[in-house]
Amino acid sequence: MSTALYQRVVRVVSYLFIAAIAATVTLTGGPSQAPVYVLLVVGIVLLVLFQDLLPTSSLTRWRMPLETGGTIAFLTALVILTGGLQSPYFFGYILLLGAGSLWATGFGPPILAAVTAVAYLFAVAVSSGPQLFTAEAIGRVAFNVVTLGLVTYVAWVIGREQRRAREEALRLSRFDALTGLHSRAFFTATVEREIPRAARTGRPFAMLMFDLDGLKAANDRFGHESGDRLLQEVADILRGDIRVTDVAARYAGDEFVLLLPETDLAGALRVAEKVRVDIARFALPHNGSLIRTSASIGLVTYPEDGRTWAELMRRADLAMYEAKRRGRDQIVHYARVSAPPVAFPSAPQRSVNAREQIAPESPRPAPWEKRGG
Repeated sequence: MSTALYQRVVRVVSYLFIAAIAATVTLTGGPSQAPVYVLLVVGIVLLVLFQDLLPTSSLTRWRMPLETGGTIAFLTALVILTGGLQSPYFFGYILLLGAGSLWATGFGPPILAAVTAVAYLFAVAVSSGPQLFTAEAIGRVAFNVVTLGLVTYVAWVIGREQRRAREEALRLSRFDALTGLHSRAFFTATVEREIPRAARTGRPFAMLMFDLDGLKAANDRFGHESGDRLLQEVADILRGDIRVTDVAARYAGDEFVLLLPETDLAGALRVAEKVRVDIARFALPHNGSLIRTSASIGLVTYPEDGRTWAELMRRADLAMYEAKRRGRDQIVHYARVSAPPVAFPSAPQRSVNAREQIAPESPRPAPWEKRGG
């Protein structure tokens, strides 16, 4: 549950609880009517202060303990004013413990239960006097304290399991289950955040998109289990070839993507060549055979090759398929504006300048710059 939703629920329940008390006291009357009204006004003031006036970021780590302590004090005073052991408002403690234990983590719920039980015992002792020491009174108090403990335990377990399920869902949304790389959705969101950051700082970034050559044939020949192991090994290669600030993701099937923040074309080409060479060198043993693959890599840079996520991904995809068309196991840079080819140091003799019409974005043919071997 988000903080905003939690506060909204607390606000609604608290106001309804106070309204119910006011209506009950008005209908039933009694000598404690006026003090209860005063207590309800104090409760409303505290509720408005904590839930409406104070910013969410105020008091930081002390906000929740102060809110909880104020609520316990309010309930304890209410129980004292309305009959102690006979008070119908004991269920307010149950509401507090149920909500608090769902939200709290660690040893928070048992500590909250202990403090609440002590407060309840204090309220009963102050208001009941000698009547507290009868067998019936002791039995009722003991049962109520056990109830507080049971409510805390149930809410604590439910809250813990909900958090585990939420964390697992978040993990699955961020990471690919097979390779352990980031997921497509997480990568997309990261690039969309990187674009305005790069625009603000004026520092370019690069994206690589590559496909493993011949993986389908390897799956057909050696089985999908071997294909999955190959994908996992490629993921390990990527993790070893990039910086901690770079983001690697499995985009779909045997397609991978890399985000290289604060990286220009020359830097991106170096990373792409290292990835290409390392993948080409790797061989997966299988029943006396070696399973090999290679990478056809498409490369784009921001802002030269696109200023939106859709533009960058479409052009990276075009460059990747151009690399496949030209023979695979190579790097192709998509460039929107015609320019002479730039030799890549590791394989200058392989540099060429190819053109393919990309309409309607430019009236001139857009060059493909091929790097690597």
